[in-house]
Amino acid sequence: MSLISDVERACTRLAPAGWRDLLLYHGLDITSVNLREELAKPLQIDRTHPGFEDFSADGVRGIEAGRPADSLLLHAFASPNVTTGVMGKALTAFPTAAEIEQLLNYVYGAHPPHLEALQLLAGDAPLGIAVFAYEYRPQPETVHGRQADLCFSRTGVARVGTADALYDPQRRGFLPFVEDQPNQMRVIPARYGAFIAARKTAQPLQFGPMNAQPVDEDLEFWVPLHKLFNGDECLAGMDLTVQLENHQINEKIGQIHRRFRDTGWQEPDILNAPFVITEGLCHWANIDEFAPGLLVPDAKEALVELAYYQGRPLSFMMPAGTGGLVHGRHRLHDDGSIEDLNEREDVDAIVKAGGYRALHYQDAMADGWVRAHCPALALPSIAAYSIIGAPDFFPLCGPRELKQWSSDPEVFPCPTPPCPQVWHTRVNPLSDVRFFINQSLAGGYFAPQDRSVTAIVSHPQASATSRTGQQVEYARRQSWLPDFASGVFGPGWEIGRGLVDAPFTNMLCGYQLASPFTEDARICAALGSYWPGVAPDSTRTFEPRNVSVTVIPLTDHEIGLLGSPAWDGRTGPTLIESQGRTLVQYQAYEYSDYTQAALAGQLSLAVTAQTSTEQYHQRVLGMRRAYQAVGAGSDKEQRKRWPLLSFFWVQLPDTAFEAAQLQAGLRLEGEVQYYRLYKHGAITTPTYDFKLRHVEIEQEIELYMSRDALLIRQDAGAWRPFEVTLSPPPPGTAAPSTP
Repeated sequence: MSLISDVERACTRLAPAGWRDLLLYHGLDITSVNLREELAKPLQIDRTHPGFEDFSADGVRGIEAGRPADSLLLHAFASPNVTTGVMGKALTAFPTAAEIEQLLNYVYGAHPPHLEALQLLAGDAPLGIAVFAYEYRPQPETVHGRQADLCFSRTGVARVGTADALYDPQRRGFLPFVEDQPNQMRVIPARYGAFIAARKTAQPLQFGPMNAQPVDEDLEFWVPLHKLFNGDECLAGMDLTVQLENHQINEKIGQIHRRFRDTGWQEPDILNAPFVITEGLCHWANIDEFAPGLLVPDAKEALVELAYYQGRPLSFMMPAGTGGLVHGRHRLHDDGSIEDLNEREDVDAIVKAGGYRALHYQDAMADGWVRAHCPALALPSIAAYSIIGAPDFFPLCGPRELKQWSSDPEVFPCPTPPCPQVWHTRVNPLSDVRFFINQSLAGGYFAPQDRSVTAIVSHPQASATSRTGQQVEYARRQSWLPDFASGVFGPGWEIGRGLVDAPFTNMLCGYQLASPFTEDARICAALGSYWPGVAPDSTRTFEPRNVSVTVIPLTDHEIGLLGSPAWDGRTGPTLIESQGRTLVQYQAYEYSDYTQAALAGQLSLAVTAQTSTEQYHQRVLGMRRAYQAVGAGSDKEQRKRWPLLSFFWVQLPDTAFEAAQLQAGLRLEGEVQYYRLYKHGAITTPTYDFKLRHVEIEQEIELYMSRDALLIRQDAGAWRPFEVTLSPPPPGTAAPSTP
């Protein structure tokens, strides 16, 4: 079947769902008897129509051959912001993933170029068949930020889950939710494709990379020029067969036994599964539904599973000093019984000391590659780096956008970069990392000097025409590009960092991550979201600890205080009465076990994953204002003295909020947040339960906070207005006194 036939079939299906009227509004009749000619004619495009604000200023046709961003029909099909027809009527059907890919192929194949023309376009740059993960994005998320466009990276990030992937046609993408099953989460796939690409030095104004780094001046980037697909409409005079091949490997357990001695296992055993896993990790999606190139992780019964070897549960001698990155809390005794060390008061000391047999648990994370084969083209094959990462509990909030926002001096008017003043480490997306790739991967397809693999680039730009100044929404879906993954390694979230041959030689690899990933999640979350935009902030769930403060507050709902499942299966702090005093009771951090929670199916992203980018920003700024309101805004040590006891968005009607406004003589407009903090005193362990912590309350502050105003009261006194700004005091100035 010809490319235009695929497009005609999609247009015929969508036309009665509001699409004919929508495109006809711009002058394009998708029911034309000669659709090829119709798509090539000039149009009068109204860029004020919702969803078309960021369509290319240079686009004047339904299809501009070889130029996806300038093709109106592709924008309409692929943009997640195109959801409304004419006269404000909602569109009642949307393109499938396969229909968007078929239309994209037609963009490249409407006038197929000769290979010589692509070489001419590349100039002196060498050509190759490069595999990219790619995505059509709204203007704020693109490389150049001028218009909606395709974005490409030689790194794709799929994500593990317990349920099959589900495509949301309206969002033009995937989300992890499973309806009515809050403790299930869907796998997230990644889209890959083969492109003829040119190897060039960085050119930020032409193709990128996104958020160019100083080191980029010395690096080379593969830049996509033309998509490759099967048939005789891709390149003039050629009939192509294009095949994608992938290899994934999870070798976390095997690397534990390489790193530590006397664990009880060595070669040749550790060359086998589950020490090294290469099967059952992922598969290619059905091409009729998704078109070729969608790599989907295999859904598992649980995010973490007991590892088996030779038909028996796999146990090992727990090494000492693993840094909490190897689960060892299930002890195997000689009689075959299993002891849950979480029931031992000295569990931390036992795990740190090691020297006992523990059970191994495995996850389904992996790293590897995707390569293309096209026998008709005598060009080198350039692999993409493929990551199957951990779940993202904030899928709508990317580290790249967070880094950009937190570096805005109007948001954080500080004399130095703001990130360390808010988080415990600097915000950085994986797309800004310039490390080379796992050298142990089969095939040796990544050269040590190839350090631009995680960068995001665009097609070379024909012009620098800017878009109009209208506001454009972010896509509300999970991205598989690396700006939605963390570039902070300790050891990491989606991927880890290894050191090779000599110090300071950094390499991205999957085997340096915690085993299983839930061990790392436990540490990250309790450090106030150490990986911003990825890890939930569980600081307020546990007793005050001197290592962290709340940065991105989770609501009472999200930590299980209102009857809904907590994201980590635990329950947050509660107030109790003891000997005439009110105390805060916590489940102690020492006895938290996220691997056990995953085994029990208790992890959930049903609530946290609803958080939008704007709401995420509001949480960060709101928590900073709350600390400043209690006099701890510029002092990290003082912030540790003020745990967060309660946090939620006010839902009207709310009688307590109405009474507070009336008493303070001030009405708060817009969205309002409620914060309840207390200055903690002594922390004790009750004699009847070593897993609990009781914390004394020395002082208590409550806040109602809107964008422009704040109400405060101390120790259940009277509510009053309070002035607080986000600007830190000048050097040498004392912090504001506690109200």
